[in-house]
Amino acid sequence: TEQVCVSDRGMGFIGDLVHEWLAPVCALAATGYVYMRMDFENEEDKYNSRLAYLISTMVVGGVYALVMTVRAKAAESDEGVVTVRNGGKTMHMSPAKYDSSQAQEALVWLIVSAGFVVLMHVKLEFLTPLVVQAVLQPILLVQSAIFKVCVLRFRASGALARPWEEESVITTLRTMNIRKLKKQMEEMQNELSGEKSKRKLTATERRNRNRVARRKK
Repeated sequence: TEQVCVSDRGMGFIGDLVHEWLAPVCALAATGYVYMRMDFENEEDKYNSRLAYLISTMVVGGVYALVMTVRAKAAESDEGVVTVRNGGKTMHMSPAKYDSSQAQEALVWLIVSAGFVVLMHVKLEFLTPLVVQAVLQPILLVQSAIFKVCVLRFRASGALARPWEEESVITTLRTMNIRKLKKQMEEMQNELSGEKSKRKLTATERRNRNRVARRKK
């Protein structure tokens, strides 16, 4: 039986409505309003955008790091069991260890995405990703199962029952077929440029082609 993070508290229908829909919509609407009034040539607006993104990333990353550390320590005395199926493998771990691993993966993804955002800002001078991510990161955090269970301390049952439905970022990166992805990108680029992508002939197609060539001779 799980001994931690099992408070019976819940938000109810009104609370869920505000938490899942009203708050994010209001936050995005406010962001859109601020974004439309921004002057991307103004150094002060650039500075504020960078500062907002930095604070957002540090706060969200700090929450994930705190959950990862606290739950890793609690794993030593946690007697519950969570069954996780990853690809063709089945693993068993305590709820605390599972929470810690999920927080670690979320932190890794935050760092990776921050790298892309900073790269786009430095190389292409894009400000839009900074503004959007500064708002989306906290929204995604407070709506995540790990935040509700380990920070707000809601019972890990029903929609919040472990293992959570979110796909593992680390698993996605590990199982990503880089060659296939590169081939698809090349085919898409050829289609956009109006060129037909070349395809290797099968053994049967090569025999038929050679047969037709011999007949012509």
